[in-house]
Amino acid sequence: MNDFSGDIPKEIGNLTKLKYLYLDQNRLQGEIPSEIGNLHNLEWMEFGINKLVGAVLATIFNVSTLKIFGASNNSLSGRLPSSPNIRLSNLEKLHLWDNNFSGTIPSFIFNASKLSTLELQMNSFSGFIPNTVGNLRNLGLNDNYLTSSTPELSFLSSLSNCEYLEYLSFSDNPLDGILPRAIGNLSQSMENIWMSNCNSSGSIPDEISNLTNLIAISLEGNKLNGSIPIALRKLQKLQLLSLKDNQLEGSIPNDLCRLVALFELDLGGNKLVRFIPACFGNLTNLRNLYLGSNKLTSIPSTLWNLKDILRLDLSSNFFTGPLPSEIGNLKVLVQVDLSMNNFFRCNSIDWC
Repeated sequence: MNDFSGDIPKEIGNLTKLKYLYLDQNRLQGEIPSEIGNLHNLEWMEFGINKLVGAVLATIFNVSTLKIFGASNNSLSGRLPSSPNIRLSNLEKLHLWDNNFSGTIPSFIFNASKLSTLELQMNSFSGFIPNTVGNLRNLGLNDNYLTSSTPELSFLSSLSNCEYLEYLSFSDNPLDGILPRAIGNLSQSMENIWMSNCNSSGSIPDEISNLTNLIAISLEGNKLNGSIPIALRKLQKLQLLSLKDNQLEGSIPNDLCRLVALFELDLGGNKLVRFIPACFGNLTNLRNLYLGSNKLTSIPSTLWNLKDILRLDLSSNFFTGPLPSEIGNLKVLVQVDLSMNNFFRCNSIDWC
C-alpha cells in the first residue's frame, strides 16, 4: 500500500530467515524473481494488485513452509507448474484471481491437505474441475473455461467431503451439465452458491433446501426448467435468490414469502404466469425485486406496502389497468421499470 515501482529486486532471495513478505498494492512490475524460492522459512507471500507479468515459477511453489500465497490482480500468465514433486503440505490460502493464467489446474493444488481458500477466478483455466479436492472452506473458480468430467457435475459430489465449505463460485464456466441432487449433500456450513451462466440444465433439485445456512444463491443465466421448488421455503437465512434468465414455468409459489430475510429476489426472464403473491408485501427486508420478462398478469395491492424497496422491475409482463395511487408509498425508489405492459391512465372515475 505504497507507491513503489520497478522490478522486485532478486536480492530479496538473500533474506533467508524471512517469514513474511508483503509487497501488495504498489506499482511493481516485471516478473516474480525465482530467487524468492530460496526463502525456505517463508510463510506468507503477498504480491497482489501490482503490474507483475510472466509466469509463476516452480521454485516459488517449492517453498514448503508457505502458508499463504497471493498474487491476485496482476498480469501473470502461462501455466501453473505441474511437477509431481511439488508438495505444499502447509499451504492454507492461494489467491491468484484476475490474472491471465491458462491450462489445467495442477493436481498439487487440490492435494494440499491444509488448503482452505482457493481463488483462481477471472483467469483462462480450462479442462475438467478435479473430482479430488482437499478440505476447502472457500472455492472461487468463476470466469474461466472449466468444464465437468460428467454431465452430472460429479465434482459437486466430491465437494461434499469438504466439511467446512462456505463459499462456492463456478459462474461463467461452460459446465454443460444437469444440476444434480447431490448439491444437497454439500456442507451444512455452506453460505454462498454462485453458478450463473454455466449452461446448466434440468430442474432445481429440492435437495438444495438441505443447506439451511445459505445466504445467497445465484443460478441465473442457465437453462433450468420446471417450477420454482416450494422446498426453498426452508432457507430461512437466504438474503439473495437469483433465478433470472432461465426457463422456469408455473406460478411464483407463496412459499417464497417464508424467506423473510430476503434482500434481493430476481426471477426475471422466465416463463412464470398468473399473479405476484400477495404475501410479497410482508417481505419487509426486500430492497430489490426483479420480475420482468415473464407472463404475469396481476399485481396485488399489498406490493405497494414495501415502503423501503429501492429497485422494482415489473416490465414486459401482461399487467393491465391503471396504476394505483398507492405506488406513491414507495418513496425511496431509485429505479422502477413498468414498461412493456398494458397499463393505462384513467380519464375519469366513472370510466375506470
